Amino acid sequence: MQKKLIALAVAAAFSAPAFADNSNVTVYGKINMDFESINNNKSNPSSVSRVASNASRFGLKGKEDLGDSLSAIWQLEVQVDANGAAGNGLGNGTRNSQLGLKGDFGTVFFGTWDTPYKTTHNKVELFDNAGAFTSTHLVGHGTASGVTNYVTRQASDIQYWTPNLSGFQGKVSFASDTTQTATTAKKNRLSMSGEYENDMFYAALGYENRPAQTQTTVTDTATRLVGAYKIDGSQIGLTYERLSIGTAANTASTQNNWELSGNYKFGNSNLGAFYAQNGKIGAIANTGAKMTTLRYGYNFSKRTEMYAALTSLKNDVAASYSIYGGTAGSTQNGMGLGMIHSF
Repeated sequence: MQKKLIALAVAAAFSAPAFADNSNVTVYGKINMDFESINNNKSNPSSVSRVASNASRFGLKGKEDLGDSLSAIWQLEVQVDANGAAGNGLGNGTRNSQLGLKGDFGTVFFGTWDTPYKTTHNKVELFDNAGAFTSTHLVGHGTASGVTNYVTRQASDIQYWTPNLSGFQGKVSFASDTTQTATTAKKNRLSMSGEYENDMFYAALGYENRPAQTQTTVTDTATRLVGAYKIDGSQIGLTYERLSIGTAANTASTQNNWELSGNYKFGNSNLGAFYAQNGKIGAIANTGAKMTTLRYGYNFSKRTEMYAALTSLKNDVAASYSIYGGTAGSTQNGMGLGMIHSF
């Protein structure tokens, strides 16, 4: 009898008004895993075989109508350690999470979110910015160490997005430095973009500005131009970016990076490929790299895809970009077979 009373009490609690209105909640996620083999001609061990969880995720989101064309919006998203490698299970890192307002004026929110500069590349990205095969091992990086990594999800972030005006939308992000100490300068970050998209074209201009992360009295900046032509579900895209990187006190060096990418859809199948190249950092010789990836995917449904991929990353003698082992001057090759399910 006592157990029955407890069960009835719990059921009553969750059927109370506080828990009853969940119609504005959407549960969503993605599981992206592959079995891959990667080798590095200058590392020890020289190769690895592994199951990778490529930014698998779980999220909740929703909105509430506040009247007068105003809505409260929210999202909570975490990365999922689907392969068990990190041992952190469901909460293997915070992904895009926000709380804000959306109305005729646009959208404003705060939380943790991808920077506008990062998202300008998403329309031509073939691997969701994750895993061994993505071009973002080069694109958006000024050094292999990741110190000037512009493929970032920014914490302590405030963003404003304009309304979509006949295909055009502007975005701006300001992230405050929460790690400042009495002896270090404030490293606030400003990121912004302008995007235009219709049925046939996509174009975006991105810019980011932040104090250099390792050098004093120097500002790191990044400017990116992205374009894509789309037809019948297929597209070809081009990305060009110019980075200014702090390489010494009061000294910044420039780097030019670019990528040509494309995908072609036929029936349930799709073929994708990209070639990305990072130039040398200023006058520092042999600091560039090249990466080529091929991808084939087969869609069993709108939610489930099987894919295979091949990739090769070749560093110049003094460069150490990495998909496995950041060894200077290395060539790294990989192949994988994976599956994606979205819900």
